[in-house]
Amino acid sequence: MVKWSAIALVMLGVIHLLVLGIDVPTEFPHWLGLNLWTFDHWQPLRAQPLDLALSGGVFWATVGSFAVPLLILGSLILWLDRRGAPIPVFVGWMLAGWATLTTLLMPPSGFPVGLLVTLCLAVGLHRRKAKAQISKM
Repeated sequence: MVKWSAIALVMLGVIHLLVLGIDVPTEFPHWLGLNLWTFDHWQPLRAQPLDLALSGGVFWATVGSFAVPLLILGSLILWLDRRGAPIPVFVGWMLAGWATLTTLLMPPSGFPVGLLVTLCLAVGLHRRKAKAQISKM
């Protein structure tokens, strides 16, 4: 269950970047021109110029989103799992807590899928820990 949850986390990160990254090619030249480095970004979102707000939105929906750390975290869990290294149970439960909050805030999204995946990860890590403790006896 842990292995498949880790693979699913990686897939969720990749899918998120691909689906929401449709505008990146248009905005990337602006980012290279340092348009994300302006003090206008410190203004409330509604006070920002529309093109700047949209460019920032594309950034935060892709490169600056949780998709990249999710991909890295899923890869790390998979790497640890393949080596039989212990993975703390709190990782799964904390991710599940985050996914629960985001699902409640934005149900018509991919967050419910993330909730399912992180719950599977948490349960899988919990079962693995319980099984390891039993085998030590």
